[in-house]
Amino acid sequence: MATDESEPRGDRDSGSASDVRPRIGARLRRERRRRELTIEQLAQATGLTKGFLSQVERDRANVSVASLLRICEVLGVRVGDLFDDEESGLVPAADRPAMHFGGTGVRDFLLTPRANRSIQVLQSTVAPGGNSEDDGDPPYRTRSDAQFIHVTRGEFEITLDGEVFLLRAGDSLTFTGRENVKSWRNPSADEDAELLWMLTPSLF
Repeated sequence: MATDESEPRGDRDSGSASDVRPRIGARLRRERRRRELTIEQLAQATGLTKGFLSQVERDRANVSVASLLRICEVLGVRVGDLFDDEESGLVPAADRPAMHFGGTGVRDFLLTPRANRSIQVLQSTVAPGGNSEDDGDPPYRTRSDAQFIHVTRGEFEITLDGEVFLLRAGDSLTFTGRENVKSWRNPSADEDAELLWMLTPSLF
């Protein structure tokens, strides 16, 4: 989470936790064209550069949570609309949809059906040093009533309204989601962080 998204960064190998990254660029491009927006118009509306947005549409740049929310808001789509839908109430372990909710060195899987708007649960693995890439990005807020993080392995650090919370395995954190989320990261140099991140209602 510590790079400036105002410029394209290209592909990067962020370790085992980022090996699975769904491609959403084509869908973003399709939504942009459907609304008859040019890259330049989207850049002006989001405050991101044309070069970076071009890289995102070609799946050649990592996009932070704040920037992805900004793009989707301008395009009038939910983040979840960028991913394949799963209508069944059962989500088998082998069929968990892979998500990419921003950051580097992170792998996210959706554990709840996307059709469920009441609650959303993400299983995340954050590689050592993995982070939200928010340097240069303003803090963001999510439109949720409540969020809950439970760490099952390693350590996870998140900053809310300027307060830093360090969670270790077994620790949990509940917050409204209306706080300014400045950053999150795995502070460990050698151990993955594994956690469950729950939101209500569903963000995407």
